Formats: sequence, C-alpha cells, structure tokens
Amino acid sequence: MRPLLLLIPLLSMPPAAAVDLRIEGYAPRTLDTLMLKSEYARICRQVGLVAVNNTAPLHLIFYRHADGRKTGIRLPEWGGGGAIGGDSIVIPVDRQSAFYRSDMERIILHEMVHIALARAYGRLHIPRWFHEGMAMTLSGELDFEEQLFLSRAIVTRSLVPLDSMERLNQFSRRRAQVAYSQCHFAVGFLLDTYGYDLIPELLRESRKTRRFETACLRVFGLTVQELELLLQKEMASRYRLLFLFADYSSLWFGILALATVAFVATKIRNRRKRERMELEEREAEGVTTPAE
Repeated sequence: MRPLLLLIPLLSMPPAAAVDLRIEGYAPRTLDTLMLKSEYARICRQVGLVAVNNTAPLHLIFYRHADGRKTGIRLPEWGGGGAIGGDSIVIPVDRQSAFYRSDMERIILHEMVHIALARAYGRLHIPRWFHEGMAMTLSGELDFEEQLFLSRAIVTRSLVPLDSMERLNQFSRRRAQVAYSQCHFAVGFLLDTYGYDLIPELLRESRKTRRFETACLRVFGLTVQELELLLQKEMASRYRLLFLFADYSSLWFGILALATVAFVATKIRNRRKRERMELEEREAEGVTTPAE
C-alpha cells in the first residue's frame, strides 16, 4: 500500500478517543483496520474533533454495486464511496472513483474526513467545496489530471461557482471532475497562502459565529465572493495553457498532422517544379533546333 501523505501538522489538542470501527458487508481481506483507526485519529485532531464528540461507532459498509438499490444506497455513477451523516461510510467493492486513481483505503480516508467534520461541527453548515477540499487534502489524494481538468475549464470558461458545489452529487462526470479539482485547489491555496494554523482557526471561528462566511471574513479578511475571485485568478495564472502541453496524445497527433500536410505540400511543389522545368526545356529546344 502506498504511504499516506500527511499534509497538515498535528495540532496541540487532547487526543481523540479510539474509534470503534465496525465492518459490515463484503470487506476486502486485505483491509488494514489498524491503519484506518490510526489515520482517523490523526484526521480528528486536524479538524478539531475531541473525544467527547467522537464516541459513536463508525460503520464501514462494503456492498456490491448491484445491491445498491436493495440497500437504499444512492451514489453518483462516478462515485467511489460516500459518507452518511456522522456514523457510516459506504463503499462499493466492485467500483472505485471514476476519475481519481485512489485505492480503497484512501477513498475510506476521504470519507472519514467528512465523518469527522460532521461530528465536530454538527449542524453548522460547512460549504461543500471546503468539505471536499479538506477531504482530498487530509486523505492525501494527488492526481496530475486535476491540473489538466482546471486548465481546460479555464480555457472553456466552465469553472464551477463555489455555491454550485452544494449540488455536486447531481453533476455529470466531467463537471464533477472540474468541481473536485477546484475544491482541492481551494483548500491547498488557503494552506499555502495563510498557513496551516489558520484552517483550524477558521473552523473554530465558524463554530463560534455559526456562519462559515463570517468566519472566512474574520480569519482571512475576505468575503467568500472575494475568495472565489482570488482563486480563479490564481488558477488562471498557473494552469491556463497547461492542457496544450500536457495532453500528449493531442500534441503528437497535431505534430503528425502538420508533418503529413508539410510532406504532401512538398511533394506537390516538387512535382510542379519538375513539370515547369520540363516545359521550359521543351520550349528552349523548339527555339534553338534548326528546321530540316
């Protein structure tokens, strides 16, 4: 199994209680439950979930996609897993995420972040873009294609507004690719720009004011609308023309097409040149040869 990427330092908080992890359904034999418990404890510390709010068992439900209708589980056709409330994670064992190359453990960690945020902040509305960005960051998801998705969306003007992320489960696969990439970029940008300590401060301020938007203004000095404009500007400066260089199949197809056109044009030009020279030679012979 690939080592997990720890992107945010542990906070000086009381240790999280050991989670009661309950496995149900078609769990893989290779599932590393000790690692999952350890990583869940790390995630809890990083989002500010203390032991008193973390006593309920966490159910991991593994099911076959064909049984989804009978169990009442509804995931988007591109989804590799889902978090239900603050106590259950559902994973289809015969289907992974349609556009992120994540192993099953990493998908579970992604959903564990959603669970930890739900347990830590209860009824507080945390925007979907922040939820997904945190889940991708804390689970260590990395994919170069994210940058390519963003580049194409910038050029085609198809970036997803942050407030539209609330309907993410209804998106098509292509739109979801762009949306998740934006969420990941947004949280990564906040970490890089404002530092790791301000993320838990943002969450604590959100809990205090009961409004994420107010907390964003107090912590970052930006409204959500101003933050969105800043993110779009930064994405454009980094990735606007990336897809022209990164999409190698299109690049080589274009090079081959240009080479073919150049070859045909050269052949036609050379043939016409020979025909012209032959015509000039015949005309010259007709002028200089004496009549018999």
